[in-house]
Amino acid sequence: CVLFVFFFYTYPWCFLFLFFSLVLLLVGDFLLVVLFYFIYFIFIFIFSLFFFFFFKLFFFSYILFFYFFIIISTYYFIIICLWWWTCFPLCP
Repeated sequence: CVLFVFFFYTYPWCFLFLFFSLVLLLVGDFLLVVLFYFIYFIFIFIFSLFFFFFFKLFFFSYILFFYFFIIISTYYFIIICLWWWTCFPLCP
């Protein structure tokens, strides 16, 4: 983000670049999170079946799911805040 800001330091290009950098950041992170959630759902499915058949604790996997949902939401919030604080003040 900071590397490319010098190329787009004129006023109309800066906001356009900020928009596209945010879109690329969110799309890249979204694909990463979707891949993570795909692996995580498979893990939770096997884990919940294991707990359901052996310990009758089916709700325990949903507690883990809620915990990871909080982690992912906090991660997105931090990423957007870092993007806003590093890129936006560089616009003239």
